[in-house]
Amino acid sequence: MQEPDRNEIRAPIIPYGQLSEIYDYVMRHVDYDHWADYIESIFARFKLTPDKILELACGTGSMAAILSKRGYQVRGVDQSDGMVAVAKQKAEDEQLSAIFQQGDMVESPVMNDAFDAIICLYDSINYLMDEKALRQMLDRVFTNLSPTGIFIFDACTEINSKRFFDNEVDQESTDRFSYIRHCEYKAQERVQVNEFQLVFNRSDGKHDEYFERHEQRIYPIDQLKHLCKEAGFRNLSAFDGFTFQSASEKSNRVHFVMRPY
Repeated sequence: MQEPDRNEIRAPIIPYGQLSEIYDYVMRHVDYDHWADYIESIFARFKLTPDKILELACGTGSMAAILSKRGYQVRGVDQSDGMVAVAKQKAEDEQLSAIFQQGDMVESPVMNDAFDAIICLYDSINYLMDEKALRQMLDRVFTNLSPTGIFIFDACTEINSKRFFDNEVDQESTDRFSYIRHCEYKAQERVQVNEFQLVFNRSDGKHDEYFERHEQRIYPIDQLKHLCKEAGFRNLSAFDGFTFQSASEKSNRVHFVMRPY
């Protein structure tokens, strides 16, 4: 695939504004069933049998769909209209009970009923770029969570960015679209940058080109624990990856499990 001239690409659009159309293809390597198994193992470890689950930053609804099939009442919220549209279509096609709505995870609407579990996965929390946004998000989670419920979220670490996403480029092409992803880790600011150049082929032989810039803040583990404590959460555990071993800054991904005090 020939890399297009940046000057010919349209102005940047909001993250997932166009990527939503091909997100499931780009992320087809992700084993969501395994991830759902792990979430359920966390439920079991902390003796929780949830009925109602809220997923923040639910994306195209892949996790919510699996949990819905397993008997949970799931509501998904995502900031991107495009991602929510894909999730709703997925639920309709598979005749699922999961409900999806557009909403910022910082200012997501307070629900009428408290949830037994709230999850926020795939390092979505890293998209919150400062402590103010994190605090707002945690306050909203606290409001929507049952006093006996748990909040599960994961975050990527600095070593993960340095190992896999610093000065990396990958690209793919199909008959319908192509993309190039440029990854860069800005260590001084602790910001992971992923830029997508997207090309969609049209039936008239022409094509539409888009550019998306995604930024994520890479927080130290202790900082996230401290912010959760300030928001009224008790840290039950911070697990390394998809295990029940204690996480450290050498972990690539950390799953945090929190419960209100």
